[in-house]
Amino acid sequence: MKNIKVITVIITLTAIVFSGCSKDESGDSLPDNITIGISDAISFPVSGSGKSANLGIDPLTGKEIYMHLRNIIYLGELSADLVQDMMISLNKHNIKYATTFSYESIYDGKNKNVVVKENVSVNDTTWNYCLTVSDEELGTAFQLFWNTSPLEVIAILQPKAFDFSVTRNPNAMIKIEYSENDPYYDKTMIVSVIKTDSTSRQYMSNIKFFAGKIGDIISLYGNSTHPYMALLNENHNNGRCFCFQARNDIKNDIAIARIALPTILQTDMTNIWDDFSVDKVLSDEIDIVYPNVDQSTLINIKDIFLANAIGPAYFSGKQGFLSNASNIPDDEGFTQDFMNMTGLTPWAPFEINQMTITFSTDSTVVN
Repeated sequence: MKNIKVITVIITLTAIVFSGCSKDESGDSLPDNITIGISDAISFPVSGSGKSANLGIDPLTGKEIYMHLRNIIYLGELSADLVQDMMISLNKHNIKYATTFSYESIYDGKNKNVVVKENVSVNDTTWNYCLTVSDEELGTAFQLFWNTSPLEVIAILQPKAFDFSVTRNPNAMIKIEYSENDPYYDKTMIVSVIKTDSTSRQYMSNIKFFAGKIGDIISLYGNSTHPYMALLNENHNNGRCFCFQARNDIKNDIAIARIALPTILQTDMTNIWDDFSVDKVLSDEIDIVYPNVDQSTLINIKDIFLANAIGPAYFSGKQGFLSNASNIPDDEGFTQDFMNMTGLTPWAPFEINQMTITFSTDSTVVN
């Protein structure tokens, strides 16, 4: 039986983060920060449990599915941190204006070419700056567009081209869209990652999520696609997509989240939280896998698999999952206002499954 294994993807991306390059404060044109800082409650590397979902061995429960959401968001956050680290490594070159230069990468020892342009137009949007880093063998490695006031950033990274030594997930691409110019939030971040694994049947392929921050509260929604994922029914086709909505109080380190599990081909998001809720998907698969058992046995099976499956789920600190459904924690931070996730609607699974990320090749300098 196939498992949900997310955490191992994280290891691949972390392999090229934090190589010891420190920021040079003399270079102040590059943005200082493009991350938001989601707390541990909903963004934390939960160790892979190896659970199989085989009844009587080690069932994958609703609680386990909700715990894996923390891995998914952590992976997205880590991807943003990775892009941020690339920017910090470039900041020592004191980039303040249009320029071109080459340098030897501290990551793989290979020569990288840098081109910085000012007042660049892409798809009818004009940016104060555009920075492109290219590897002489692998082509474009990193591209950054940004406006300084208010701060808006689009960053695209191909880790393999930035660090030639990367061997796993060589086709992965990361895109970060950051803004301090949103009418509803102090700052927003959209993280998109594609092609995180090209061979194994056990990993997610694409992920995209939105995070918007007002004060200490972060609202989130998004998707991760798992093309070969099966829960209980090993004959299930078309994989599954984690569709989620969540709220995070970073000061109190608490969170609330809801998950839906449609197939990756789903295009209609109407009533998704009911039609594809964790408890309904598990219950439907149990009915398929165990069609001939007596009612008493069926109830016992569902008690095992549907434990803590009914959303929403509540989280706190590093321990993560606290409770679910109507069992709201005593923490005073779980107010009705905080738990209101109205309007936090993820993208259609089919859209995320087909998502592409490419570097811009048609930018023009505006005089």
